[in-house]
Amino acid sequence: MEDLVVVQNPWWADPDAIYDDERVKKALAKEPRVNYRFEPVNKILIGPRQVGKTTYMKLSVAKLIESGVNPRNILYFSCDLLKDYREIVSVVKSFLRSVKGKAYVFLDEVTFVEGWERAVKFLLDSPLASRMVLQVTGSTSAGLKRESFPGRKVKVDEFLPLDFRTVSTIFEPKLKRIELPHEKPHGSREFYENALELYPYLETLGGALDFYLLTGGYPRAIYELLGGGIKPETYEMVYNATVLDVVKLGRSERIALSMILGLLRRYGDRLTLNSLAKELEIGSHVTVRDYLELFEELFIGRNYFQVKPHDFTPLFRKERKFYFTDPLLIQTFKRLFGKGPETDRIIEGVVGEHLKRLHPTYFFSGSKELDFLTPGFGVEVKWRKKVRPPDFPRVGVRNKVLLSKGTLEFIEGSNLAIVPVSLFLFQLHSPNSNLATVS
Repeated sequence: MEDLVVVQNPWWADPDAIYDDERVKKALAKEPRVNYRFEPVNKILIGPRQVGKTTYMKLSVAKLIESGVNPRNILYFSCDLLKDYREIVSVVKSFLRSVKGKAYVFLDEVTFVEGWERAVKFLLDSPLASRMVLQVTGSTSAGLKRESFPGRKVKVDEFLPLDFRTVSTIFEPKLKRIELPHEKPHGSREFYENALELYPYLETLGGALDFYLLTGGYPRAIYELLGGGIKPETYEMVYNATVLDVVKLGRSERIALSMILGLLRRYGDRLTLNSLAKELEIGSHVTVRDYLELFEELFIGRNYFQVKPHDFTPLFRKERKFYFTDPLLIQTFKRLFGKGPETDRIIEGVVGEHLKRLHPTYFFSGSKELDFLTPGFGVEVKWRKKVRPPDFPRVGVRNKVLLSKGTLEFIEGSNLAIVPVSLFLFQLHSPNSNLATVS
């Protein structure tokens, strides 16, 4: 074990060795560059594989060394080879024996280690906690469902694929200069006023959206497409980081692929567990529910439930919808199966994901269906050239946003903003979006 620790921390012998790390070299060589904000607090960062969690940790090591922290006080350890929580604790305790002063501990990919939550709880509760900043990453939220670390000094953040605004500023750096009147819009007029500010960039943002639909928020795919094209190995990487993680958790690859194909065929449609089980010839609706929940825990996709508009009560037993969390996942599965959803449905899922990162997000289905409903406003997606006010369903929602391809208008009498999709998505920026900025 000690040999593994030494190999993963070459900066103990040579502080400049951090700049020989392949991830650090690649990250610093990119133009424009994605920068990650490091906060010296205890954190659990959960998100899908291959979105930059390891790069974030390695760049954080570099920043700490640059700021004058003794390199011997910084531990990075990839936990992929560990068996259980005892080995996690053993690695950290052994490291801290030789450290004087504040220590910084980065544990990568802990969530597939059996009982990892127990290790984190022990380290946060022990006297060791006062001596270190502990940050861990993982690829599944399953452990967090069971243990939310109440009363402990630790932040739990999602580390997700880059959002549309961040990707668009990599695609066209001049977009970074835009300042919006309302940084956190909640009403239809605020979305419209922001869109007016963005309107001169409509063509550029439209190009950025086309780009984003191919790369999603995965840095590797983004920079490959900027350089000419996404490599086949990148799609293979996404497949391995999703479907094979399902297998790693003891589920069937065959059932997972059958589920994914079924979801692609009915993308954005209302679904029942029984109908999906019957269509896919899966033995039980319980199995379907299990895989849908697992897909959510692995950040492969999200379930969207219906809600009562008047009191916002979720209706978990009614039909649901399912969208994948990132366009690159859809592109990967389309290449695998040779079929996939049309662009308008993919756009719907992108809108839903960006809303869900910021607000509790559901949909409404009555005599009319509304694509998305949050506590503050409703959103209807119409990915077509001609969009008219009657396209927004007659639903009892005060703040209404109707998304279009290019139409921008505000209908005063009904408090309805008609906004191009790209201008709307640019406004839905999470402050914790991958802890990332672009320079």
